Amino acid sequence: MDIVVYGEYYNKAMQGITDMLLEAGNPLTSFKKDRYPEAFQAYLRKHLEVLEAIEQVYQAEEEKGEGEGQKWLEKLADRLVDVTAGELERIPKKGKRSEQQINYNMILAVFLFPAVLEQKYPSAEPLTDLLVEKWNGAFKTSVGKASFEKIESGFHRKYCYITTAVCESQGKADDCYELELLRSYRDGYLLSRADGAELVKEYYNIAPTIVNRIRRSGEAQKVYAEIWERYLSPCVRLIEEGKQEACREQYMAMVYDLKGRYMA
Repeated sequence: MDIVVYGEYYNKAMQGITDMLLEAGNPLTSFKKDRYPEAFQAYLRKHLEVLEAIEQVYQAEEEKGEGEGQKWLEKLADRLVDVTAGELERIPKKGKRSEQQINYNMILAVFLFPAVLEQKYPSAEPLTDLLVEKWNGAFKTSVGKASFEKIESGFHRKYCYITTAVCESQGKADDCYELELLRSYRDGYLLSRADGAELVKEYYNIAPTIVNRIRRSGEAQKVYAEIWERYLSPCVRLIEEGKQEACREQYMAMVYDLKGRYMA
C-alpha cells in the first residue's frame, strides 16, 4: 500500500474509533424497539469509512507478519480507552461521571461492537475482543459484545412482566427511567452473556404466572414494594455504577426467589 494512502487510513481509523463512541450521544433515546434498527443502520452508515480504514491498516500490518496486525488493533483499543478516560476525568461530579460511563458502556454494547462485527472483516472479532478486555480492565465494568442481529432479535419482544408490575404499583410510567434502564441492561448486556439468554428465557416462562399469583394474593402492593427494595432498586444502582455482573446475580436471585415462592 502506498505510504500516503496508508497514512490517510491510519489517521482516519485512529480518530474515527473515538468518534464512534464520543459522538454517539445518549443511547437511551434510540435504544427502543421502534427506533433501534433505524438508529443502528444510520450509525453504521456514518462510520463505514472508519471501519474500512481499520481493516485496510490491519491488512497492511498483517502482511508484515510477526503479529503486527494484532499490535495495530491493540493501538486502537488503547487509544479508545485512553481518550475515554480523559473525557471522564474532565467531569467533576462523581454522579455525572458515573452516568456518562453508563452511556459509554451502552454505546459500546449496542452500537460500536455490533457495527464492527456487522462488516465481518477479518479484524472484527479480534478488535472487539481486545476492546472488551481493555475496556473492562480499565473501567472495572463487564461490557459484553453481541451482533446487531442478536440484539435486535430479542429487543423488546418480551414484556418485562414483574419489573413493569412493580413500577406500575409505584405510579411509574412504562417509559420511566428505571424500566428503560433495566430493559436496556437486559437487551444490551444479559442477552450478550453465555447464560444470559437462558436466564431471560426462564424468566419469561414463569413471570406471567408469578404476576398473576401475586395479584390474587391480596398483598400485591406489599409484595411489589418488597421486590423493589430487595431486588430492583439495587439492580438499578448496580447498573448505574457499571457493575453489570453484580446486577446479573441480583436478577438471578430475584427470579429464583420468586419461582420458589410462587411456582412451588
